[in-house]
Order: sequence, then C-alpha cells, then structure tokens
Amino acid sequence: MSGAGRGIIDYSFVMRRSACRPLDVYLAAILAALACSGEQGSDATRRGAASPDTAIAARARGRAASRSEAVGPSYVGLQYDSLPGDFKFEGGSVIPMPANGPRTDYDFAHVSTPRGDMVWLDTIGAAVGRGLRARIVRGELTIPPLAPDERLFMASCDVGGHFDGRVVAIVVNEANTSRFTMVRQAWRVNLSSGRFDIIPVASIVCEEPGSG
Repeated sequence: MSGAGRGIIDYSFVMRRSACRPLDVYLAAILAALACSGEQGSDATRRGAASPDTAIAARARGRAASRSEAVGPSYVGLQYDSLPGDFKFEGGSVIPMPANGPRTDYDFAHVSTPRGDMVWLDTIGAAVGRGLRARIVRGELTIPPLAPDERLFMASCDVGGHFDGRVVAIVVNEANTSRFTMVRQAWRVNLSSGRFDIIPVASIVCEEPGSG
C-alpha cells in the first residue's frame, strides 16, 4: 500500500484473487484488514496521539494558564490610610501641581508589597478617623530591585532643564553632590490614566529633595 493511501483499505487485493479462492476466504481477509487498521488507531491513542481539535484546545488552555499565572493581583483601587502588616512604606512625595493643573492632590508612594517593590500613584482625600488623609491607588509601577549604588527619585527631577513632578527615576548614587545626572531608568506618570510610561534618560537630572 502506498503512503498516499494510508488509512484506506485496498479491496483490489481481494478482487484480483476472486477467481481462485472461495468467498469466505476473501471475507476473512477483509475482516482481518479492518481489525489491523483498528488496532493501529487504538495503539496511537494509547501513545497519547491527540486529534487536531484536542491539540488546539490543549494549546489554548496552556496559553490561558500562562497569562493567568503572569498577571498578579492589582492594587489599583485600593483605599488606605495606613498599610496592612505585609506592606511596608519606603518613602513618598507629594506631586506639585501647577496653578492651572488639576485640583486633585496626588502623591507617589514607594511601597514594599507581597508582589515586590512598587511605586503607587495615589489621590489624596479628606482626613479620616485618626487625622490621616485617605489615599486611593490610581496607578502602580513595579520597579526592579535597586543595586547597592542606586536610588529612587520621585517628583524631584528636571527633564530638558525644566522641573517635571510626574517623573520617577532610578539614578546612580554619586557622592558629594545634590544633583544626579547618571540616570539608569525613568518613567513619567499620566495622572489621568494612572499609566507609567518609560521615557529617555538623556536629559534628566534629579536633585536631592529639599535642596532646590
């Protein structure tokens, strides 16, 4: 049987010999061929051969599981005045607003979370029970672990010679200076969407908070 006819029973084998063999012999040959074909199919099933539909479904389930595992819980929408016990506040800065800017107060909060170090964009509300102002997380940025010679600056950098309070930057901690020009990575937050976008570092200079 040729490769092109794989899976098709060749009944011509029976017909070519019909002149010299009884009918029951030919029927036996057909039944034997069918049985052989069925055994091959069941053997393939036992080895785990999947049908095209099954294989596609399995790949789809695998992709869905990967996406589900890659996406952790989001803290956007969290309202807090103090952090839960498994969170740690590492630092923060109020974002200065220009006179014609939004009337909402915003700040950055550097927080150690169960998902790693993050910078949150918060809106700041009215004072609550203990006099602390309630905050709502509007955006989040997962930051890489800082090297021993790195520092995180929030709302304390110039871009192209002009102050930009929406910038978060990782800089090299240089000695005996209050202006840091060796910037390794930087982001600018969109206050409306809460999204942090990576920006070029070439024209960024960050200053020690309170030194200006």
